[in-house]
Amino acid sequence: MTDPIAQLRQAAALHQAGRLAEAEPLYAAALATLPGHPDALHLYGVLCAQTGRNARAVELIGAAITRKADSGAYHANLARALRAEGRLAEAAASLRRAIALHPSADAFFSIGNILRQMGHTREALARFRCALILRPEAVEARMNAAEAQEALGRRDDALCQLRTALACAPAAPALLFNLARTEQAAGHADAAVRGYRRTLRTAIEGEDTAINLGAALLEAGRPAEAVDVLRRCAALVPDRPDRLLALATALRQVGDVDGCLAFFHRLKALTPTDPTPWQRSAEVQEAEGRLDACTATLQEVARLSREGRFHWKTAYYHLVRIGNLLIGEGRLDRVATLLPPAVAAFRGVDAELHAWALFLQGSLAVRLGDAAAAQDAFRRAEPHIPFLAHIPTGNGFARRVEALPPAADAESEAAFVLETLAPPENGPVVVASCDSGYLERFGPLFLASLDRFSSPGQAAHLHILDPRPDTAARVAALERRLRHVRLGWSHETSPAGLTPQARTTFYTFARFLRVPRLARLYRAPLLVADIDACLLSDPAGFLAPLSAANPLALQYFPDNLARLYDGVGGGLMVLRPDPAVIALFDRIRRFLVSWIAERRLHYFLDQIALTAGTDDAVRRGDGPSILPIPADGRLFRCGDGLFVQILTEKDQPGFAASIATLLDRLERIEPAPDPGLDRGLILKAIGVTV
Repeated sequence: MTDPIAQLRQAAALHQAGRLAEAEPLYAAALATLPGHPDALHLYGVLCAQTGRNARAVELIGAAITRKADSGAYHANLARALRAEGRLAEAAASLRRAIALHPSADAFFSIGNILRQMGHTREALARFRCALILRPEAVEARMNAAEAQEALGRRDDALCQLRTALACAPAAPALLFNLARTEQAAGHADAAVRGYRRTLRTAIEGEDTAINLGAALLEAGRPAEAVDVLRRCAALVPDRPDRLLALATALRQVGDVDGCLAFFHRLKALTPTDPTPWQRSAEVQEAEGRLDACTATLQEVARLSREGRFHWKTAYYHLVRIGNLLIGEGRLDRVATLLPPAVAAFRGVDAELHAWALFLQGSLAVRLGDAAAAQDAFRRAEPHIPFLAHIPTGNGFARRVEALPPAADAESEAAFVLETLAPPENGPVVVASCDSGYLERFGPLFLASLDRFSSPGQAAHLHILDPRPDTAARVAALERRLRHVRLGWSHETSPAGLTPQARTTFYTFARFLRVPRLARLYRAPLLVADIDACLLSDPAGFLAPLSAANPLALQYFPDNLARLYDGVGGGLMVLRPDPAVIALFDRIRRFLVSWIAERRLHYFLDQIALTAGTDDAVRRGDGPSILPIPADGRLFRCGDGLFVQILTEKDQPGFAASIATLLDRLERIEPAPDPGLDRGLILKAIGVTV
């Protein structure tokens, strides 16, 4: 009879020698005789993982751990199989157990990689540092630590880490490339050029490095050298768009405008559905004073858009981009020269696109202080863009606010019905408004995300429009699911006589009507947000940038040519209840009420009111200082606060089911020690990648 232990030893020897096909039947035979042997289960599981059968590996190694839970190697190998199965949180948990049993550089490195993959960059960096304490010469750990530091905005630390690694491996191509790339990102163009050249001397294949070298040469002010490098790259793969785009950019910088435009023309044929080469062509043509060519390019984009090749407003977006580039250079004169021929060119292609170009002409006139020209442009465009009726010119905002009939103001204020307040113990009061449909669809997720990251004593307030008979019961049911958040609410009925479209517009701005009232009632900072969104951090973190000198933070784009309807975004605002802030929003409220009184409510009125109100405060010289809230990809950041809007994701198939599963999970499990784990869980469920 064959000794099963001897079989196991033979299988392990074959396994170690890389002879997996010969080892597998011996593992199977050993397990048949010794079905619960932990080493046999573990080693067979490792072999299965090595041959791509990760689910079987998880089963076998898991069985080994139930019999011998004190082996760090078992837990580490289980983590590898779990990671390959995409079960990252479980893999991280297995590695934590492995580290508790036997701390090793490999285990710290592995968990760092998993945490980085999950988006938990700070914790990943801490684990890479642990790996380096145990093994200072570990080049890959230093490279990954540097990537984490760069992601956290610590570029100098990343450079130091990579230079230390270079002392351990001075000829490693990946390391040399990463160091050069980081030098380039830090603005050290000459150092990056040297690094990329050194990488090319050590790497067998260096096409990507050569592309980066070309970009670094451009940044270093050496465009002629960049052209030489990028020509060689383009010649290797003649039809690769990214290389042609880089070469076209370099040719422009050396003054070869015709050569640059020729490559953009080639790109148009190679990538027929990509509007980028058209956009770049128009930008170059305008910059070179070739206004007729620029206008012809925009007109052709408009024509192709009408045929369905691009989005119908693509030519308008190109025009806005060129205008914004010129505004950034302080060249309003060139914007004024560009717009009239563009308006004329669009007239013959698409009446609505022509109207949008007229809007830009009116927007520029407002910026230049020519109210009569602005009114004329808006009057001609208004049949296609009804919201232009709302845009005030000159002192129009102030006149409308000050002429508001007291009865209309009183009627609007009387519509507000307060049910309950929830005074906060810390942080801002989080405010959202919605109709009954959005309360049912997005209220549970919005409040669950808030509750997940809040400290005890956090307050939220829902302002509900057109409540149903069961709304009070729905609010009470939502509050019962909250662990930390106390919920106040109010409601109002939308004004009579509104069309369905006007009522939808009313829903978009109703919360701005109630900001002054809620600020006075709560006497606390407010975080005002869209309800079809998620809070991804403790709301208290949003208050850090605010002060008596800077009491208001919002999405603010004052240098946008289209700013009259797109200069302020109201999806997220953070404010202190300072008199200047309350006064600003009270005037915005009165502006909105004036349009309600006329029963004229067109889309974008919410953004128009915010932009016009802040402009009015600037003119009056009594407005609060505004802190712009920056966007980092899909995330809005304010201090330590994180916020994400749900955009097209809500219309995707399966969205409601995914949210239901998420809400059930959040209710069943305690918040993770690392908030990043819960952030990842929420973002994955709503389908947002950051």
